[in-house]
Amino acid sequence: FVNISNYFYVDLLKIVIFFIIFNMMFSLSGSVVRAQESESELFVVAQKAFEDGFYDVAMRYITQLFDQYPHTNKYVQAKLLLGQCYFFKNQYLKAYDVFQKLLQYSDFQDATLFWLGETYLKGSDYKEAEKKYKQLIKVYPESDYAPQGYYSLGWVYFEQGQFKKAETIFKQLIRKYPLHQLTEDAMFKLGEAKYNMKEYEETIQFFRNYVLRYSQSTRQAESYFYIAESYYYLEDYLSAVGYYAKSAEIAYDNKLALMSKVSLGWCYLKLEKFTLAQKSFDEAYQFSQDQGIFSDDVFLGQANLYAKTGENKKALKAYTQLIEQFPDSKRIFEAYLGQANTYYLLKKYSYAIRSYQTLIDKLPKKSEYAEILEKAQFGLAWSYLKAHKIDASVKIFEDIKNSADNDIVKISALTQIGDAYQDAGLLDKAIQIYDQILKDYEESPYLDYAQYRQGVALLKMDKVDAATLSFQSLQTNFPESKYLNDIQYYLAVAYFKKGNWSVAQEKIKAFIASISKNHEFLAESEYILALTTFNLNEYKKAIKLFQKIIKNHPNQSAMIKNAEMSIAKSYYKIGNKKEALKRFKRIVIRWPTEEVAHEALIWLGDYYLESSDFDTAILYYTQLVNTFPGSDKRNEIYFEIGQAYQAKKEYDKAIYAFKNIKNTPKDTHLYAKAKLRIAEIFSKKLNPDSAIETYQNIIDTSPEFRRDAYVKMAEVYKTAENYDKVIESYQNALKAKKGMSDIEGDQLQFLIGDMYEFLNKRNQAIEAYFRIPYMYTENSPWTIKAYLRIARLFEDDDNFKKAKMVYQKIVKLNSVESKFAQERIEWIEDNIK
Repeated sequence: FVNISNYFYVDLLKIVIFFIIFNMMFSLSGSVVRAQESESELFVVAQKAFEDGFYDVAMRYITQLFDQYPHTNKYVQAKLLLGQCYFFKNQYLKAYDVFQKLLQYSDFQDATLFWLGETYLKGSDYKEAEKKYKQLIKVYPESDYAPQGYYSLGWVYFEQGQFKKAETIFKQLIRKYPLHQLTEDAMFKLGEAKYNMKEYEETIQFFRNYVLRYSQSTRQAESYFYIAESYYYLEDYLSAVGYYAKSAEIAYDNKLALMSKVSLGWCYLKLEKFTLAQKSFDEAYQFSQDQGIFSDDVFLGQANLYAKTGENKKALKAYTQLIEQFPDSKRIFEAYLGQANTYYLLKKYSYAIRSYQTLIDKLPKKSEYAEILEKAQFGLAWSYLKAHKIDASVKIFEDIKNSADNDIVKISALTQIGDAYQDAGLLDKAIQIYDQILKDYEESPYLDYAQYRQGVALLKMDKVDAATLSFQSLQTNFPESKYLNDIQYYLAVAYFKKGNWSVAQEKIKAFIASISKNHEFLAESEYILALTTFNLNEYKKAIKLFQKIIKNHPNQSAMIKNAEMSIAKSYYKIGNKKEALKRFKRIVIRWPTEEVAHEALIWLGDYYLESSDFDTAILYYTQLVNTFPGSDKRNEIYFEIGQAYQAKKEYDKAIYAFKNIKNTPKDTHLYAKAKLRIAEIFSKKLNPDSAIETYQNIIDTSPEFRRDAYVKMAEVYKTAENYDKVIESYQNALKAKKGMSDIEGDQLQFLIGDMYEFLNKRNQAIEAYFRIPYMYTENSPWTIKAYLRIARLFEDDDNFKKAKMVYQKIVKLNSVESKFAQERIEWIEDNIK
């Protein structure tokens, strides 16, 4: 992100310095004698070349000035200009040499000090740069360079990570020069300083104020990005989503857009909204491919997502791409670990063994990598086990156990052997390991886990009595264990996830009946019961169960939101739409930015659209897209808005909605439907009284359809026999960018000529037709049509010589019309003298 700021700094520097130079050079005394005019002209053209960015040309003029006028009174000014030429050509040593020598002159000392500071700054000599800027500010406080001196001094501190000092300097600049063009950027740097000092709440407030104060700023996207980043580090991922989406949508800089898209994916990953995360990462990847920008975070994000959703081949590909394309990435060891884990999950155990071993060998022997090392060692042991190399596996676990400094790691090694055997179906061996743990590590905090896993293993072996005994031992020996309730509860959840609602309902009812009213899993259990009831289409019973959850568990905020939503949907399902709508609206009011509001707004919009209450439907759909700019339903909602406006015959607004639909892999079909709807609108014959206003609104709000709108406007004027307006509309269409129009410029030019011909303005028609071959592709069908019209007009005026010349051009084009043109030439030669 620093690179983005640096580019902006260089551009802003040029603008401000050009302004200073212009004022400085032309505020000099005007008493220049006539004999000095050539001398002045050389300097002026050098200056102009510099301002236009032709630094080599400017340098040649300066050399010529010194050669012809060695004692020129513009020596210092010219040298300053020469130094700046070197500076902007990145020849900083030469620039430094010029500016350093100018210190001996009293003239333009402020400019010299400034440029010396800039040169030191480019060379990262912050100490000397700081000295020069401070000297400039102190000695020449009224100089035009003083504001720039404050600004650059702030950059010196900012670049060194001295953000508190940078903040102080930027505040001084803003206070002293509130109307200066650098003030806006200084304000932005203040926000960046707060972000870098990890003052995230202050950063959010600061950039919110910045966006409001500088509503036309080109740095809106960067501001939204910093707000999003601050929310992310505050772990408020839902709030971060909205601002990342805004940043990605309006960013001019492709790198910033990519970072926003990637960060959006990470937010959804943190929120465990995997579909949205995948959509974001996919869009980021496609964007990076289209723009030729590559990011290790794109691949790492995709890899983590795919690992979470079990798409292991895709995860492996992403990890491998990161390793191959970003070997020096800070995330490289995470990638190696992920790659090895994925090989394991894909059952490519030999590859996993090699990857784990490679990672272990590459890892620096530092405490910060201890956790990754431990995971790699455990992974290596499991891989050996799965590869049926039991001895090698046990040896690794033994090595972990023997090298560990505490019993927790030691027993963890044994526990994982037991789990590995159980997952591999070697249940007898797993039970033996659990027995060993229970026997040898009586004081271990893992004992209750071993007892619990032993019971699960016995249950998998259909040894129900033995499993029951194991669970009873867990209950007797570990009355405080967190696994006591997992047994029945786990079974109910498993059936629920399988979609076996009736069995899940039965199990969860039994579980609820067996626990106290204060049990920590009671709320979730009652919620599962309500959901299974809803999924069994028992909506009236489901309403009562959800209402009970709301009443009995007021502190379960997430669950209450979902319960309210399920109640509203239940009422809708049983046909009580009035009550359902009331509840959907209440959800939107109570939790306007939550996911339940997103879903409720869709239900409301869909209902009113189906009821042909288009205004209300548009109201709710618009609220949705404004509140949830990153919604995965965005395209669908814009399509519904477009349909509503189309039904209202507000075609300009309908087009505006349809054009907001993005062509994504998920919505390719919807995008095509939107384009067809736009075409359908343009094909309609509108009432002349409202048509002009409609097309003008399209012109004002949708520049990509401006050309088509002007053409349609011309057709309306033609019907009204307002031919001057017809020509004017075609000319405006010709001036408009093509955008999404299928109408080419040569076709428009032909229509202009045709209109002039219709009005019997023959000369203007001929001129208009001639523009087609002169300005567009010569072998275009419109070129041939234009030539034929021109030739006919010449014949009508008895100007057969010119007509023959035009027909000869058609013959050379070797088109279908060439035969006709040749026949006309022969007729002219035979009949006209």
